[in-house]
Amino acid sequence: MPKTLLPTWRSRFTRPVFLWAVCALLIDFAIQSLGKTRLLPSWLALLPVIPAIFFVVALFRAVQRMDELQKRICLESVFITFMFTLVLAFVVAGLDQAGIYHAKSDALGTPMMFFWACAYIVSVWRYR
Repeated sequence: MPKTLLPTWRSRFTRPVFLWAVCALLIDFAIQSLGKTRLLPSWLALLPVIPAIFFVVALFRAVQRMDELQKRICLESVFITFMFTLVLAFVVAGLDQAGIYHAKSDALGTPMMFFWACAYIVSVWRYR
């Protein structure tokens, strides 16, 4: 990788939008795994909402300051995430109707954040 791309590559992953998304994802994973092994207060399940709100605010602010290429990367990653989440919702609904798997109400939030992080990485890599 040329030296000129390395600082740009790093700076994309230190932006508040990406960091808040990863933070929400990690907190959600932690709450889910701790909830299975220990008895936690029920209000802790709302903990991932805090970084998710900061993610939405940071994304809104970031989109307002973007140039055309950055907007394309952002909107492309959001669109890819939407499509994967939509497909996953149909799969989960089909499994529920078939009686194979009954998903909880929060079944799509964590995969959606994971899809977004992956789609953002792929979109950034495509336009480097």
